[in-house]
Amino acid sequence: MSVPKSIVRRYLKLLAPGTPLRAGIDRILHGGTGALVVLGNNNRVQQVCSGGFQIGVECTEQALRELAKLDGAIILSSDLSRIVAAGVHLVPAGDLPTAETGTRHRSADRTAQAAGVPVLTVSASMSTISLFIDGRRHVVETVPQVISRANQTLATLSRVVTRLSDLMDQFTALELGEQVTLRDLTHVVHRLELTRRLSAEMQFHADVLGVEGRMVAMQHAELASAFDGVAELLTEDYAANLEDPTEFDLTRLHNFAPEELFAAQLVAQRLGFGGNANLEQGLTTRGIRLLTKVGRLPSPLVTRLVERFSLQELFGASVADLMEVEGIGPLRARQIRDAMLRIAETN
Repeated sequence: MSVPKSIVRRYLKLLAPGTPLRAGIDRILHGGTGALVVLGNNNRVQQVCSGGFQIGVECTEQALRELAKLDGAIILSSDLSRIVAAGVHLVPAGDLPTAETGTRHRSADRTAQAAGVPVLTVSASMSTISLFIDGRRHVVETVPQVISRANQTLATLSRVVTRLSDLMDQFTALELGEQVTLRDLTHVVHRLELTRRLSAEMQFHADVLGVEGRMVAMQHAELASAFDGVAELLTEDYAANLEDPTEFDLTRLHNFAPEELFAAQLVAQRLGFGGNANLEQGLTTRGIRLLTKVGRLPSPLVTRLVERFSLQELFGASVADLMEVEGIGPLRARQIRDAMLRIAETN
């Protein structure tokens, strides 16, 4: 049974550079001593513990380094803020399955299975940090390794965001001409889902890098802002094309395999249009996404505008027509009118 990614991610984030736990682990590595650290304390942990010393002190990098010199394991509290015990001999059941051959790694693997908490090992000879969770070993990568993968992901995300931006411009032109088809919509949401996945992977790298990932985190934030909120706006614009608008849910694509995302018919089905939907059928938009380009329009005002005008009527609306909508005065009406003209001219 695979370990949920959220669990692994949580502990890798706690081991990110700049965190107290990682600072202590790095001190142990630099000191040339290994370590066995149990990341949590409960009754099951106590059942596999034998001997050692009850410590009960704050978990600091200095304390971790000094206590790692003792033979045996270090036991941390469940919130990882205190060192409960040190020099502990771990005695999990010997019949628990493990592929590990080294004494420390084998003990860590079986303890993690028996106690239900992660166990960390530091190998001085190999200069590696390993995290054992529920019978699986996760190697904690070095900062240069993670930065290299982060940069690769960032480059890929940049290309995909550029392509998504171009696709959205084309999509906007189709909306203005009332020519959007279901196939066009599936192309957009497919590219949007790819972007979301790459962004999530990039965020994971930034979390694991901790203080070392500030630069890539800033670059990622800039790229992510380009498509922030687009999924919600598309839902507001196109859910009304279904008999049951609640069926239109882009989160249903999150568990699609990569190859399934390229199948327009499958994407259309998952969005609620049915397995035999005609991909060339025309769709109508409420125009909410386009109105967000006007800038600083309150959400209630956008709602009133799309309820009062169709998209085509909105582009043809005069200042006087716009002023008939509650909350729109002469100045705002002219701003909306000028913005809609600019959108039409640029598309």
